[in-house]
Amino acid sequence: MEELPELADNNDHSAKRACDQCRQRKIRCDRELPVYSNCRTASRSCSSTGLGQKPREPRQRVLITHQYERKIDSLDSRLGAIEKMLHKLTVSLNNRGPPTASSSISPTLESAAAASSSAPRENSADALFGADKDNESDDFEATALMKEHTAFATQFIENTTFPFLDPGMRAAFLSLQELVKLQNIENARHDARFTTAKPLPKGGWAELPMPSADIVLSVLREIKQHPPMGFPAIATFTGIEDFPDNVRRVYFATEEYSLMQWGIVNLGLYFTLQERGAASEGDRQVQLFEASFLCRDNIETALTNLPLLLPQRRESVELLIMATMYAIEESKYSLARDFITIAANICQTLGYHRARSPSTTESEHKAMLFWTTYIFDSALSLRAGRPTAIQDWDITIPREIGPKVKNVDPLWKIGQAQWISWSEVMGRTYRELYSPEALARTAEKRAENARQLAQALQDVVARSAPLIEHVVEKMKMSGGYNAQARFSFDIAVVGDALVQWSVLTLIYRAIPTPPGSPSTFNPECIHAAREAFSSHEGCMALCGESLFMKAGYIQWNILYIPFIPLVVLFCHTIETANEEDLDILVRFTEGLQPVAPISSGVTKLYRISQVLVNIASLWLQTRKQGQQDHNMSMVGDNVEMYLNQLGFMPQHSQQDHTYGIGGPAGFGYDMDQSAQLANWFSGNTHIFGLMEEDLSGFQGF
Repeated sequence: MEELPELADNNDHSAKRACDQCRQRKIRCDRELPVYSNCRTASRSCSSTGLGQKPREPRQRVLITHQYERKIDSLDSRLGAIEKMLHKLTVSLNNRGPPTASSSISPTLESAAAASSSAPRENSADALFGADKDNESDDFEATALMKEHTAFATQFIENTTFPFLDPGMRAAFLSLQELVKLQNIENARHDARFTTAKPLPKGGWAELPMPSADIVLSVLREIKQHPPMGFPAIATFTGIEDFPDNVRRVYFATEEYSLMQWGIVNLGLYFTLQERGAASEGDRQVQLFEASFLCRDNIETALTNLPLLLPQRRESVELLIMATMYAIEESKYSLARDFITIAANICQTLGYHRARSPSTTESEHKAMLFWTTYIFDSALSLRAGRPTAIQDWDITIPREIGPKVKNVDPLWKIGQAQWISWSEVMGRTYRELYSPEALARTAEKRAENARQLAQALQDVVARSAPLIEHVVEKMKMSGGYNAQARFSFDIAVVGDALVQWSVLTLIYRAIPTPPGSPSTFNPECIHAAREAFSSHEGCMALCGESLFMKAGYIQWNILYIPFIPLVVLFCHTIETANEEDLDILVRFTEGLQPVAPISSGVTKLYRISQVLVNIASLWLQTRKQGQQDHNMSMVGDNVEMYLNQLGFMPQHSQQDHTYGIGGPAGFGYDMDQSAQLANWFSGNTHIFGLMEEDLSGFQGF
């Protein structure tokens, strides 16, 4: 009888090694018992001495970095929060009697809760970061666990808390969940597509249909006698006198024209036809709007197929500026920033930012193009939380429109000079307060920079006050505009006060409150935010009954900057339960409702504002009822958790927190001021980034 090899001890690591013979032949050793099939077939002994094998080295325990410790603390606290919620729910259900189908906890939730409660808290690091895992797997597992616990909390809410809420509160909760889900989508990209773009004909953009020549010529005659109120924005770089010539080159071409010329004509006609259509009635209005829609389709088709490398010419800059204006009105802010960034690069390549001596009409027109680009670049960069494409220290031309530039309203020249000044402050605001470099500085240094920026902006406010007062009196004496009038230079100037208060709010936000302060926001920040809302109400009143003018004002003073006070007062309401601030938010939202049908951008702002109002109202209710009602206390805990994920809750230590799950983040530790500021700024950018999303499919909106 064949002698069987001695069985190795199950605990001996050598039992897992291939035998010497199989290893030399480079075949798999199945190590089947009671005999080994490969060795038995070959009639050879099967033994393993470990010859030729590298001895197993002991694994080193991974050092836990501060980042991982924070994640561990976060998971630990959140598990504790879930336990507390389950305990409260159990007590509540026991008091009510046998659980019903709507209030019972699913077996999955029960098992998850049991697992979480049985886990040894003092060994959290061993559980999450074992000795047999490297840094990359540690990070992956921690991230996966955080997502799992967030999903568990969401399921818990839907299965246990929702039945206790009325429909309005439930809708607010769902809205808050939607905001968090949108923020947590990995590699999320804004919808940058144009919805009315058509397939490009084989012959290219020149074969796309244009509006009727009769309609276009009639409009050109009208604007020569009565320039449209919104046209100065276009005239600053094309000129009312030059625009008809551009139209003739396209409609009655005697020589080949460029894509840039064709695009400028379609964009100019679109803005002009829209304004004339808004001021018309009946069949005439229908004709003008239909013609503008044809130009819109051409614009979107051309911009969708725009070549990556545009010619380094003035016409390219003009086209890109007008494309930026169009994208802003369509709430495509990422595209608008892409367009203006390309325009900025072309301007600098052509040297438009460098002074020339002597100054000529041509050089002053180029300077005007540059400053228009600069203004857009500053606002859109701050809105996106990114640095500007143009640096102040690289500019040598005067910060004003030169005297040789014709066909521009003198008041517009004054206004643009002021816009250049506060655009400089806006660019500095990101660089000195919210950039990674700024956030790495001490809170004291950021506060010093914020004070300097606030003073610089207040100097701009003082210089612009006479012009604003002049325009306000003019608008009051005029008795308002036609009910169908569109955005005008006057309302652009009046809106400057709102913009300045909005930027000042963002600047003051970077100044920390002293220790022991009841609010994360210093009094100057809250005051600036409230003043911005007050300015807004005044601007809306000056627009009279014109929904079109209100829509234009909102697009170019609230959506374009963006409106920082909206998020600040929302956060302050959540933090302090200030019902007066909630009333301000309610009035703001109600004022948007009648304007929403005029503009898709205003519609999205209205929906987002309504969501914030609903969440703030829900939070105040949980604060009032949470001490007496276990269910409402659980609602408050989860509202708090979600708001922290959005970066909208103040960070306090666990011992100082008097409501909820141990600090707004549920982390149980103090977050430094830089991290607080970074989280808040990121959440602010996220909220206004939703303006680019299609919100129709989300139940919260």
